[in-house]
Amino acid sequence: MARETLEFFAATLSSTKPPNPTACNLQFLRLFGPGAGVLALKLLPIFVSHGIRPHLPSLNSAVAFLCRLNQPCAAERLAASIPALGCTPDLVTFNSLIDGHCRSGDLRRASLSVTRLRCFGPLPDAITYNTMIVSLFKHKMPEFALAYLCLMWKSQLPDAVTYGILVDMFCKQGNPDSALAAMNDMSFSGISPNLVIFTCLIDGHCKNGRLDSALKLFDRMLSLPLSPNVVTCAALIDGLCKKGMMKSAEDVLEKMGMEGVEPNVVVCTSMIDGYFKKGDTEAALMHLRRTRDMGLKLDVKGYGVVISGLCGGGRLEEAVKMRAEMEQRGLLPDEIILTSLMDSCFKTGNVEKGFDLHQEMLSRGLQPDVFAEAALLDGLFKNGLLEQAKECFVKAKWNNEVSHTILIDGLCKEGDRGEAEKAFLNMEEAGLVPDKYSYTSLIARFCKDGDLAEAFRLRKTMLREGAAPDLLTHSTLIWGLACKGLMVEAREVFDDMIGRGIVPDSVVYDILAGGYLKQNDASSIADLLEHMKKFGLLKEEIGVCDIKKTLVDEASDPG
Repeated sequence: MARETLEFFAATLSSTKPPNPTACNLQFLRLFGPGAGVLALKLLPIFVSHGIRPHLPSLNSAVAFLCRLNQPCAAERLAASIPALGCTPDLVTFNSLIDGHCRSGDLRRASLSVTRLRCFGPLPDAITYNTMIVSLFKHKMPEFALAYLCLMWKSQLPDAVTYGILVDMFCKQGNPDSALAAMNDMSFSGISPNLVIFTCLIDGHCKNGRLDSALKLFDRMLSLPLSPNVVTCAALIDGLCKKGMMKSAEDVLEKMGMEGVEPNVVVCTSMIDGYFKKGDTEAALMHLRRTRDMGLKLDVKGYGVVISGLCGGGRLEEAVKMRAEMEQRGLLPDEIILTSLMDSCFKTGNVEKGFDLHQEMLSRGLQPDVFAEAALLDGLFKNGLLEQAKECFVKAKWNNEVSHTILIDGLCKEGDRGEAEKAFLNMEEAGLVPDKYSYTSLIARFCKDGDLAEAFRLRKTMLREGAAPDLLTHSTLIWGLACKGLMVEAREVFDDMIGRGIVPDSVVYDILAGGYLKQNDASSIADLLEHMKKFGLLKEEIGVCDIKKTLVDEASDPG
């Protein structure tokens, strides 16, 4: 097409006949279609020099093209020359300029152009306002975006595009209530929400943890009736699976079938991932078989979900087979897959294979992330390779809170209290904030060493720094006190834990019961059993009275 247009212009310019302005402008406009816009810009001054006057649509096309090239200033200069060429810039001209300034991030110039339109005309239309609103939202200036919405209300009603922008931006800002209000206002204005708006709302509610509202929106959409597409269903199913709501996810999957919407690999991957995270490996593998039966092929992310799930379920051998399968299909495992396999190898005691997988990451040019480094450190510590772990920590690029916590925990468990305290101080000096796990690891070490004064001093620091002690922290302190026979103090820590809203488990009760047994304190044991019953850890049907009698008898027996 561009060649034909150039041949036309060559014939026109070489002809002795006066050029036909209409034909020339039509040919000029054709150049912007096939991607020959730069050539069209070069031809424009040649037109003018040969007495061919460009029409306004031709000039507007040139202005819009310059804006798409991110040259709004050049577009402004061209627009300013339009009157000299016998035309008057219209709303299309100004909308192109406003869009160009917004694309380049110059919202001040864009705003000035809108002001010029409002003062001197032509009046802005929905395209003008929508361009400004979406750009202001993207630049995190919602208050100005809403101000333009108010200006829009004064001259005209927002259209479906406006409401779509509002819904999308409110969802991205984590404000699903405002997004829903925008859609309801849209319906009140007589504009029916379309599939895109419902999909955006459902996705936004899912990402903000509002799964019940997302399900209601889905049912509302079906009642209009408005058929969902696979993108809508994928957003909802993914949100449900991430929250472990697998029954609801299965219901949506069934409704998909009733609406004639075929699941894609994204939907299937979400279902598989959801069941793995719920610990239901068999259901996850059933959905994997269904995926294959439908002729769908997993991508790298899908294989990552399956391999990670198998590793987490202690089925390393099957995970290795899945890796072999993906490689046979020409897909290379990414950092997530290699990290899952490495972590599983370390947990099963296969240190050599774990090291090999870490080296494979490096040899392939993959940068181990914080999770990979954490898996490596944790695996080395748990397999008793203290020196190698310390060496890897020094070399690690991701020395953050997680890696420091693993180092501190590993050193504490190996009994290297001095190095653990040093690592804790280094963490603070590096500007990293120790979390409850770092504190609890050190407290456990102090308790094992019998240094309860230091353990409680650290707990005091922990509270002051805002790292709230959890069940494990309190259980550790109670264990340390019970080992010293300080049961009154142990019970005080237990009561303080209850007062903080932390629900006890059977482990902390076992610690207290063991301490009371050593002191032959039958009364406290009986009270403890009643306490366990209160928290649902001891059921009547297993014989509370019998257990109480047995423990009291043991406590009363000096032998």
